[in-house]
Amino acid sequence: MMKKVDMFVCSLPAMRACASWTEAVDAFPVTGISLPGELDFASLALLLTGSAAPALLPANIAGRDLCMFREDMAQALGELAADEVNELAVAWSAMAPWAGSAVNPFDLAGFLLELQANWQRCATPGKAVLLWLEA
Repeated sequence: MMKKVDMFVCSLPAMRACASWTEAVDAFPVTGISLPGELDFASLALLLTGSAAPALLPANIAGRDLCMFREDMAQALGELAADEVNELAVAWSAMAPWAGSAVNPFDLAGFLLELQANWQRCATPGKAVLLWLEA
């Protein structure tokens, strides 16, 4: 079973001001990914930061199934060179949740590069990578 996640780059107050997912898509850079099984970014966090701390934090926005990347994860992704993102994608494809799947590392690289570009383009103070889980 695949878990679809949309990822927005914006501030928490800006996301709180959105009345719906559609409004958020119109307002902020978004990229999506489908993960096999449960929502799992622990291996990506470990690769980006070297830390085994939980990758996701609650976004605490009532009525919405949102969480967010730890700030150090988003910062680390934003600072990588393109060739480093490609290497990250290859390493991530061999780890959970992808291990044993037929995921193409180039697809993961494309996702990571798009997320990185959204992070770098966003000049909002207090920006975060927010994850909106699809039902």
